[in-house]
Amino acid sequence: MNVVEKIGNRLPKPIRMPLARLYQKWNARTVLNKEMIEDLTEFYNKSFMNSEYKLSYEETINLCKVAVRINADLWSILNPKTEEEIKTFYEIVPYYPFELAYWHMKRWQKKFRECVVSLSSGNVLDYGGGMGDLCIELAKTELNVSYGDVQGKNWEFAKWLFEKKGYNIKMIDLGNGGIPKNMMFDTIISIDTIEHVPNPKVALEDIATHLKNNGKLVITALNCPGKTANNPMHLTMEFDADEYLNSLGIFKTDLDWLWTKKV
Repeated sequence: MNVVEKIGNRLPKPIRMPLARLYQKWNARTVLNKEMIEDLTEFYNKSFMNSEYKLSYEETINLCKVAVRINADLWSILNPKTEEEIKTFYEIVPYYPFELAYWHMKRWQKKFRECVVSLSSGNVLDYGGGMGDLCIELAKTELNVSYGDVQGKNWEFAKWLFEKKGYNIKMIDLGNGGIPKNMMFDTIISIDTIEHVPNPKVALEDIATHLKNNGKLVITALNCPGKTANNPMHLTMEFDADEYLNSLGIFKTDLDWLWTKKV
């Protein structure tokens, strides 16, 4: 609980409730990250060689704002059903870094990711690392960081970003058999990823197998309700994820999104 929440809990209810709604609205706002937008603009302009269609800084901002809708429309058009079709979707859609950038620039997401970085230790894997920005923040603290995701535009952007920023972050293609057998981690992070995975039991078992005893697992969206208009690619889990993680020796802490391995 942060300072604002502690103070709010001491206020009378007629005052507390309106202030709480204002705070939630403020916390959900997007605060543009100039460096991130510039990186996206530079990457896409280098990727798309036709100078007639170069993105401007303002156009990148606009793409960030509408990318969630574009990606939802592309999913509806392609309508992937099988595991292979879903994997192919993430390999070919071009606008995911824009959507992720806009999501990560929300105030509450920024604070949450800062908290995740502060709790991470040792060898760290960002499982479903997306555009790679969290890996950069982890690497800044001198942790040994690995990035895991499937091939696609997110992968390409992350690889370019790591090279541009000068960070030696190992990249793992999770679409090629999952995490390599010889790799073990003290911390595994899986934020807003498991709801996109067509076989989440396999993914959770892969994570558990490569998490050291007493290691930390940061994971969100375990109880995702399924697809929405903005996110038709979200999949519903057909089993109790908490119980399944417990069966793998991983148990929840006082935080809903932080687990530890005890075997």
